[in-house]
Amino acid sequence: MDSAGHSKSINPSWPDWKHKRVKKEARDWLLHDNEDFPAICTYATVPEVTVRKLAKKIARGDANAKKLLIEWRDIFSKQIKESRNGMEI
Repeated sequence: MDSAGHSKSINPSWPDWKHKRVKKEARDWLLHDNEDFPAICTYATVPEVTVRKLAKKIARGDANAKKLLIEWRDIFSKQIKESRNGMEI
C-alpha cells in the first residue's frame, strides 16, 4: 500500500516528507533485491515474480494495477475481520 502512495489514508497526520520517504522505501524494497523479500513472499504464500510484476506496474502508474491492489487490500481486510470473530472463510 505504501509503495502505491496510500500511506496518507492510513497515517493522515504524518508530514508530506514522511509519506514520500515511506513510499520510496517501500518501492525500493519491492523492486530491488534484498535479503528478506523471498522469505516474506513465502510466508505470505505469494510468488515473488507476481509481487514484483505488480509493484513495477504500480510504480509506472498503471491504474488497473492500483485498482487491483485496493481490491486485494479490501479482501484481505475482510478476511482478518471475519477470522477475529472465530469464523473461517
